[in-house]
Amino acid sequence: MKKYNHYLFIAAAMFAVSCGPSDAKKEEAQKNALADTTKTTDILQVDTKDAAFVNNATLGGMLEVQMGTLAQRNALNQQVKEFGEMMVKDHQKADGELKSIANGKKLGVPQSLGKEFQDRVDSMALKTSVAFDLKYMDIMVAAHKKDVADFEKATTELKDPDLKAFAVKTLPTLKMHLSAAEKLDNEINKKNAANNSKM
Repeated sequence: MKKYNHYLFIAAAMFAVSCGPSDAKKEEAQKNALADTTKTTDILQVDTKDAAFVNNATLGGMLEVQMGTLAQRNALNQQVKEFGEMMVKDHQKADGELKSIANGKKLGVPQSLGKEFQDRVDSMALKTSVAFDLKYMDIMVAAHKKDVADFEKATTELKDPDLKAFAVKTLPTLKMHLSAAEKLDNEINKKNAANNSKM
């Protein structure tokens, strides 16, 4: 009987040795998986307003870069061409900064214009001369009014400090763009009206 109990003890010990490390490894793996899940959840739990800001600002910047490129090619008025050049330069810089921030936070950014914005670009690509100048500047005034309003709201409503700092930094440039667009839009509309009255 003692011999039988001795064998049972040895078997139990072997079972404990064989299962112990495995259970420990399994527990460690579960802890690691939980940690990874927590990290992933932290990445995904981005404030919806912050994510929407990144998306809309990126799309708006891309639109103004493409429109500015068209302005340099299709516009008649030299000032409109120069305004388009400024749009390309300033918005490419801002877009690059925003994408760098977004990528660092694992936030997705649009890689191309959606259908609505692409349709606008395609429509403007068909216009030239005065018709382009008038329509382009109308679009730029409306677009920058929206930009300024969105960025002003972003400076107070965004949760992420880096995105908020970007909005604060970029807002003065957008306000300058809006002022310049309104002034130029007014000038070319007056000039066009004067030319039409002579006919």
